[in-house]
Amino acid sequence: MEFTKLTSLQLEALPRDRTVFFFPVGPLEDHGPHLPLGLDLEEADRLCFLAVQHLEHEMPEWRGVVMPRAPLGIDSFTTRVALTVRPHVLRDWLVDACHSLTRLGFLHFACFSGNLGPRQLTAIEDAGWIVSRGTQLIKVPGPFRFGPRPTLISVSSSLVKGNDWFKSPLWLDAIEHGGERDTSVALAIFPNQLDASYQTLPPIDRDSSFLSRARSRWGNQPSSYWGNPSSGTAEAGGRYLLGTIDEVFPKMRAVWEGANPKYLFKSWYSLVPFNKSFFKAWVLVILLCVLAVFWFSMSFLKLEY
Repeated sequence: MEFTKLTSLQLEALPRDRTVFFFPVGPLEDHGPHLPLGLDLEEADRLCFLAVQHLEHEMPEWRGVVMPRAPLGIDSFTTRVALTVRPHVLRDWLVDACHSLTRLGFLHFACFSGNLGPRQLTAIEDAGWIVSRGTQLIKVPGPFRFGPRPTLISVSSSLVKGNDWFKSPLWLDAIEHGGERDTSVALAIFPNQLDASYQTLPPIDRDSSFLSRARSRWGNQPSSYWGNPSSGTAEAGGRYLLGTIDEVFPKMRAVWEGANPKYLFKSWYSLVPFNKSFFKAWVLVILLCVLAVFWFSMSFLKLEY
């Protein structure tokens, strides 16, 4: 089911404790001359639909609803042609949408991101932290809690391997972009729409120096693709998409059956303060506190003299 095609009666008829709303999000960015700018978003959308199919097959009494695609990406692989948003935009869209549905009694939400960047995943995890508390400002201990708490899962966070965040904690240092993997996914999603010119594109190697890649990124120079697009196949793309769902679904099911999502869906990028969607707010609060202390100190000194 797609949320935009539901009537209000159909929405009201869904079981409150056995319905999952899936949010597809991702940036719009350059993937080379052969791939659409919205590939990340299309991939997230396809993963949501596959997750719904998996859910209703494995758990027949449950229902899945795919939310509208949101072109909200904070991180991008390329910086020359990329439409991105500030962290709080993505976070607040998820929080507000989930809160609107929790007011109707729904409890289960999951977000797939077409980009696995540090700030992207951390913003989704921050949204999950807010959604789980509802209107509570502090965490209420279990015995004093009334009713079940809603959960928003950052599904894509579980796809980040243990040493990925350690190697590049501030930006996603991908081995390829627009190469074999992305081209394969595009062929699986758009089997008859991709221009055959991808087969003639030459392979482009990624810069071997991490420092050179970092300088290129912060200098707004990366663009187009790196990797080998010509080796992409629709079969490989289909296997990747289905393999992703097979990997994450047991973890999602565990959460819906009572497991704590922070142990299963955390990218660890959130350990770096710069990645937090609240970082600028924290800096502002600290500055205001410093100014208040300085003003109070100066006022106190004047009173003494």
